[in-house]
Amino acid sequence: MNELLFSEFPEISKDDWKNTIIKDLKGQPYEKIQWQTHDGILIEPFYRKEDLPNSLPNLQKSERGWWITDQILIATSIEDANKQAKLSLANGADAILFTAHAEGGKSYGVPIQNPKEVASLLAGIDLSKTPVILSLANRTPEFATAINEASTTAKLVLGDYDPFGTAILCGELGATEQDVITHLKNLCSKTKNTKHIAIHSYYLRDAGASISQELSFALSWGVEYLNILVDSGVSPEMAANSIWFWMGVGSDYFTEIAKFRAFRIMWAQILNAYKPGLGDSHQPIIQAMTTEWNFTAYDPHVNILRGTTAAMSAVIGGSDFVIVSPFDRFYSNQSDFGVRIARNSQLLLRHEAHLDKVEDPANGSYYLELLTIELAQTAWSSFQSTEKDGGFHKALKSGTIQSTIESSARKLRDEVSSKKQTLLGTNQYPLTTERHPELKENIDKTKTILDFPNNHTYKRIDPVRLSYDFDRLRLKTDLHVASGKPVPKVFLLTIGDLTMRKARAGFASNFIGCLGYEIKDSNGFASIKEGIAAAKQANANIVVLCSSDEEYANLIPEFGDAIKTELPNAWAIVAGYPKDLISLAESKGIGDFIHLKRNLIEFMEKAQNRL
Repeated sequence: MNELLFSEFPEISKDDWKNTIIKDLKGQPYEKIQWQTHDGILIEPFYRKEDLPNSLPNLQKSERGWWITDQILIATSIEDANKQAKLSLANGADAILFTAHAEGGKSYGVPIQNPKEVASLLAGIDLSKTPVILSLANRTPEFATAINEASTTAKLVLGDYDPFGTAILCGELGATEQDVITHLKNLCSKTKNTKHIAIHSYYLRDAGASISQELSFALSWGVEYLNILVDSGVSPEMAANSIWFWMGVGSDYFTEIAKFRAFRIMWAQILNAYKPGLGDSHQPIIQAMTTEWNFTAYDPHVNILRGTTAAMSAVIGGSDFVIVSPFDRFYSNQSDFGVRIARNSQLLLRHEAHLDKVEDPANGSYYLELLTIELAQTAWSSFQSTEKDGGFHKALKSGTIQSTIESSARKLRDEVSSKKQTLLGTNQYPLTTERHPELKENIDKTKTILDFPNNHTYKRIDPVRLSYDFDRLRLKTDLHVASGKPVPKVFLLTIGDLTMRKARAGFASNFIGCLGYEIKDSNGFASIKEGIAAAKQANANIVVLCSSDEEYANLIPEFGDAIKTELPNAWAIVAGYPKDLISLAESKGIGDFIHLKRNLIEFMEKAQNRL
């Protein structure tokens, strides 16, 4: 067919395409349109069929499509949790996740106290059609018998015993190593409709792990459990059947799609090493949940876009369960509307995008196929290094895994605070009039976690979102205003060259606006005197001089003197960094400059200390 359609046209090689691109760049280097993922994978501007290997993996799932999953996280009683679950199912959900954790006398989630209450929790839910996840963490061994009894005719019921996950979050396994082995062995599933051992790799994503790091550590994590079970006398088939994966998904759209596809390829390869053909007969169950890492507290409606993008990646990548977090989950008054929108984002993907009609929608995309292979190679290399050094448990004990993730998180935080990476509504284009004093509960809770001693058997990883430092600093403005005090006012004194003053005013508005201060722009002034008079009339707390570097030599001395005389309590700032004039500015009492290389978090700390 192709020969008939295109026989009249000359064949165009890859070099022809590249030369055309270089010509269109008009002297700009070709490297300008290449970019790297956080894992160092080089992305080309275009791909062709000849870039693909001769054979591509056949990605298989047990069922086409995915289960839209609602999480029951807050409930006053067993009956309330059951009622919420039925309402979710009536409104479009396919599966239910009940979260019910209890540790050290403290409980979190559904208040289920003993195994006898499992039947009441699931009463009236048709388990033959509705998959259920019971997140009981270290209580799973205690509840396993009751869960199994309730699951005899169920479609699929998942428990989530994961002692290594407990160690990652809490610093301890939750039991002795020998008891952990016993629990894992006893929780092995003889039937395919129950699985009680989970890999919570989303913990790593919530703490700032890169995509390939989550991928490689999830593999090592799973292999560690497989080895424990097989060494305990469990057959490879039963061991493989007992484990499922709870992964995170962010808004790095294409790379996340490739992650789930790469995971299926590599997990099958691992299982085949235990027994030929095992990887083909035991497809992994993957639950994808939107990571809190890139959700933001301010301008939270942007989280709807982040959640929908992430859900689409998870579905196209081949996840079995998908959970989208409500856009307002960081607030103490999380709304039913947020839960509804989270569910509806997936209903749109099913009923309007029809993503459930195609098996492996990414199949045949040159870019996604190559990205899947390259991501798999990167993660596989890291996986092999972990295994060579003794495996997941040893790496967890030594702190190697934790240090790797902390390094990744630090790098990403630096990129956001330097504005190399954008968090819409947080470090770029903030909504300055937005106020959320109710965020204090979440900020205090996070601070308590961060301040808690990290001196247990295992170094703890704290899942703290990327925007946390911005959120805690901006909250100070909201609490300041909530106490009855006025919103700090920023006056942009624009003068001189039209292009430069407008550009620097726009930059200053975005930069300082991250604090939630009131920004007052201007159309430009003929003199510093006129501008200072307007700033004084506006009761400005901060005055930002916006002009060109060439004009600053004459403007800075007058600006500094006028501030001292007319607005002695105001904070004088210059937009830009005229390095030859820094000493002059400081001699006039101007010690602050905002520019592209200025660390935004450091500036916000300084501003709020003055508040």
